Amino acid sequence: MRNPKDIRKKESVFSETEIKTLQEVREEIKTILEVKKINEDVLTRLSNTLTTLGTFKDNFMWRLLRAAKQNHMLD
Repeated sequence: MRNPKDIRKKESVFSETEIKTLQEVREEIKTILEVKKINEDVLTRLSNTLTTLGTFKDNFMWRLLRAAKQNHMLD
């Protein structure tokens, strides 16, 4: 059985995949800023970025809710 300390650590740390995805989002935003004009490609990139960030928000919310249901406090 996992102890509460391990659960808190796992629930409050980004995974390697999440870090890579956030870095990719950062690069995508830099690319959008470098274009300096609005076109279909920029709108598509922006839409994809917003979708990715929305998914992150939802995943993190569920992660916190699962931990709260198990009566674990997060840092």
